[in-house]
Amino acid sequence: MTRIPYRQPEDMPELARELTARQGNLNVYRALANAEKVFTGWMVAGDAALSSPVLSRRLRELIVLRTAYLMGCAYELGQHTDVAQTVGVDVDTINAIITESDWQTKQFDPTELAILRLTTELVTTRRVAAPLFDQVHTALGSEATVEALMVIGRYAGLALMLNALDVDLDDTARLPVAPTK
Repeated sequence: MTRIPYRQPEDMPELARELTARQGNLNVYRALANAEKVFTGWMVAGDAALSSPVLSRRLRELIVLRTAYLMGCAYELGQHTDVAQTVGVDVDTINAIITESDWQTKQFDPTELAILRLTTELVTTRRVAAPLFDQVHTALGSEATVEALMVIGRYAGLALMLNALDVDLDDTARLPVAPTK
Protein backbone atom coordinates (compact mmCIF):
# COMPACT_ATOMS: atom_id res chain seq x y z
CA MET A 1 0.00 0.00 0.00
CA THR A 2 1.38 3.36 -0.98
CA ARG A 3 2.72 5.58 1.79
CA ILE A 4 1.12 8.75 0.42
CA PRO A 5 -2.25 9.18 -1.27
CA TYR A 6 -2.49 9.01 -5.03
CA ARG A 7 -3.60 12.29 -6.57
CA GLN A 8 -6.80 12.12 -8.51
CA PRO A 9 -6.62 13.56 -12.03
CA GLU A 10 -9.32 16.13 -11.26
CA ASP A 11 -7.10 17.48 -8.45
CA MET A 12 -4.09 18.03 -10.74
CA PRO A 13 -3.20 21.12 -12.76
CA GLU A 14 -4.29 20.82 -16.39
CA LEU A 15 -0.91 19.94 -17.93
CA ALA A 16 -0.17 17.36 -15.21
CA ARG A 17 -3.60 15.84 -15.75
CA GLU A 18 -3.04 15.64 -19.53
CA LEU A 19 0.42 14.08 -19.18
CA THR A 20 -0.83 11.57 -16.63
CA ALA A 21 -3.84 10.64 -18.78
CA ARG A 22 -1.57 10.15 -21.81
CA GLN A 23 0.36 7.55 -19.80
CA GLY A 24 -2.73 5.74 -18.56
CA ASN A 25 -3.33 7.40 -15.14
CA LEU A 26 -0.94 4.90 -13.54
CA ASN A 27 -0.24 4.82 -9.81
CA VAL A 28 3.36 5.90 -10.36
CA TYR A 29 2.26 9.18 -11.91
CA ARG A 30 -0.57 9.76 -9.47
CA ALA A 31 1.88 9.31 -6.58
CA LEU A 32 4.56 11.53 -8.05
CA ALA A 33 1.98 14.20 -8.95
CA ASN A 34 2.11 15.13 -5.26
CA ALA A 35 5.32 17.02 -6.17
CA GLU A 36 3.28 19.51 -8.15
CA LYS A 37 6.06 22.04 -8.84
CA VAL A 38 8.40 19.53 -10.54
CA PHE A 39 6.04 16.82 -11.75
CA THR A 40 5.17 18.22 -15.19
CA GLY A 41 8.82 18.83 -16.12
CA TRP A 42 9.70 15.35 -14.93
CA MET A 43 6.88 13.89 -17.05
CA VAL A 44 7.98 15.79 -20.18
CA ALA A 45 11.53 14.49 -19.74
CA GLY A 46 10.20 10.97 -19.24
CA ASP A 47 8.11 11.17 -22.38
CA ALA A 48 11.23 12.15 -24.32
CA ALA A 49 13.21 9.29 -22.76
CA LEU A 50 10.56 6.74 -23.71
CA SER A 51 9.87 8.00 -27.22
CA SER A 52 13.24 9.09 -28.59
CA PRO A 53 14.16 7.32 -31.83
CA VAL A 54 17.88 7.37 -30.97
CA LEU A 55 17.79 4.07 -29.05
CA SER A 56 15.77 1.16 -30.35
CA ARG A 57 12.74 0.36 -28.22
CA ARG A 58 14.17 -3.11 -27.58
CA LEU A 59 17.49 -1.72 -26.32
CA ARG A 60 15.71 0.84 -24.14
CA GLU A 61 13.57 -1.89 -22.56
CA LEU A 62 16.64 -4.07 -21.93
CA ILE A 63 18.17 -1.12 -20.07
CA VAL A 64 14.98 -0.43 -18.08
CA LEU A 65 14.50 -4.07 -17.09
CA ARG A 66 18.13 -4.52 -16.01
CA THR A 67 18.03 -1.27 -14.01
CA ALA A 68 14.71 -2.25 -12.37
CA TYR A 69 16.10 -5.65 -11.41
CA LEU A 70 19.31 -4.22 -9.97
CA MET A 71 17.38 -1.58 -8.03
CA GLY A 72 14.92 -4.16 -6.66
CA CYS A 73 11.93 -2.26 -8.05
CA ALA A 74 8.89 -4.52 -8.39
CA TYR A 75 6.78 -1.74 -9.91
CA GLU A 76 9.20 -1.06 -12.78
CA LEU A 77 9.65 -4.79 -13.38
CA GLY A 78 5.88 -5.30 -13.47
CA GLN A 79 5.25 -2.49 -15.92
CA HIS A 80 8.24 -3.01 -18.18
CA THR A 81 8.02 -6.79 -18.40
CA ASP A 82 4.78 -6.19 -20.27
CA VAL A 83 6.21 -3.32 -22.33
CA ALA A 84 9.28 -5.36 -23.29
CA GLN A 85 7.08 -8.16 -24.58
CA THR A 86 5.11 -5.73 -26.75
CA VAL A 87 8.37 -4.65 -28.44
CA GLY A 88 9.44 -8.23 -29.13
CA VAL A 89 11.51 -9.24 -26.10
CA ASP A 90 10.58 -12.85 -25.29
CA VAL A 91 10.08 -14.24 -21.78
CA ASP A 92 13.37 -16.20 -21.77
CA THR A 93 15.29 -13.05 -22.66
CA ILE A 94 13.45 -11.06 -19.97
CA ASN A 95 14.25 -13.76 -17.41
CA ALA A 96 17.93 -13.64 -18.38
CA ILE A 97 17.99 -9.86 -17.87
CA ILE A 98 16.30 -9.97 -14.47
CA THR A 99 18.52 -12.70 -13.03
CA GLU A 100 22.22 -13.35 -12.79
CA SER A 101 21.98 -15.66 -15.80
CA ASP A 102 24.88 -16.33 -18.15
CA TRP A 103 24.04 -13.88 -20.91
CA GLN A 104 26.47 -15.56 -23.31
CA THR A 105 23.97 -18.38 -23.82
CA LYS A 106 21.11 -16.01 -24.66
CA GLN A 107 20.29 -14.27 -27.90
CA PHE A 108 21.90 -10.90 -27.30
CA ASP A 109 23.94 -9.19 -29.97
CA PRO A 110 27.31 -7.67 -28.97
CA THR A 111 25.81 -4.19 -28.52
CA GLU A 112 23.05 -5.51 -26.26
CA LEU A 113 25.57 -7.46 -24.21
CA ALA A 114 27.74 -4.37 -23.84
CA ILE A 115 24.81 -2.16 -22.76
CA LEU A 116 23.61 -4.78 -20.27
CA ARG A 117 27.11 -4.95 -18.81
CA LEU A 118 27.37 -1.16 -18.72
CA THR A 119 23.99 -0.91 -16.96
CA THR A 120 25.02 -3.53 -14.42
CA GLU A 121 28.40 -1.97 -13.75
CA LEU A 122 27.05 1.57 -13.46
CA VAL A 123 24.16 0.68 -11.16
CA THR A 124 26.19 -1.62 -8.93
CA THR A 125 29.50 0.26 -8.73
CA ARG A 126 28.45 3.81 -9.73
CA ARG A 127 31.24 3.78 -12.34
CA VAL A 128 32.00 2.27 -15.75
CA ALA A 129 35.43 0.96 -16.69
CA ALA A 130 36.98 2.70 -19.70
CA PRO A 131 37.13 -0.39 -21.96
CA LEU A 132 33.43 -1.13 -21.45
CA PHE A 133 32.46 2.51 -21.95
CA ASP A 134 34.54 2.63 -25.13
CA GLN A 135 32.86 -0.54 -26.41
CA VAL A 136 29.39 0.95 -25.90
CA HIS A 137 30.43 4.34 -27.31
CA THR A 138 31.92 2.73 -30.42
CA ALA A 139 28.75 0.68 -30.96
CA LEU A 140 26.22 3.43 -30.28
CA GLY A 141 27.93 6.78 -30.88
CA SER A 142 27.87 9.78 -28.57
CA GLU A 143 24.18 10.68 -28.71
CA ALA A 144 22.87 7.16 -28.07
CA THR A 145 25.50 6.49 -25.38
CA VAL A 146 24.45 9.58 -23.44
CA GLU A 147 20.79 8.77 -23.97
CA ALA A 148 21.36 5.23 -22.64
CA LEU A 149 23.03 6.72 -19.57
CA MET A 150 20.07 9.07 -19.12
CA VAL A 151 17.65 6.12 -19.26
CA ILE A 152 19.71 4.26 -16.65
CA GLY A 153 19.79 7.33 -14.42
CA ARG A 154 16.10 8.05 -14.85
CA TYR A 155 14.98 4.52 -14.02
CA ALA A 156 17.43 4.12 -11.13
CA GLY A 157 16.09 7.36 -9.64
CA LEU A 158 12.51 6.36 -10.30
CA ALA A 159 13.13 2.99 -8.65
CA LEU A 160 14.34 4.76 -5.52
CA MET A 161 11.17 6.85 -5.40
CA LEU A 162 8.86 3.91 -6.12
CA ASN A 163 10.55 1.78 -3.48
CA ALA A 164 10.41 4.58 -0.90
CA LEU A 165 6.77 5.37 -1.63
CA ASP A 166 5.80 1.69 -1.86
CA VAL A 167 3.69 2.39 -4.95
CA ASP A 168 1.25 -0.40 -5.80
CA LEU A 169 1.48 -2.08 -9.19
CA ASP A 170 -1.62 -1.19 -11.15
CA ASP A 171 -4.05 -4.12 -11.39
CA THR A 172 -4.86 -3.72 -15.05
CA ALA A 173 -3.41 -0.48 -16.37
CA ARG A 174 -0.11 -0.74 -18.18
CA LEU A 175 2.09 1.76 -19.92
CA PRO A 176 0.72 2.45 -23.38
CA VAL A 177 3.05 1.39 -26.17
CA ALA A 178 2.87 2.80 -29.68
CA PRO A 179 2.78 0.24 -32.48
CA THR A 180 6.16 -0.85 -33.83
CA LYS A 181 7.06 0.96 -37.04
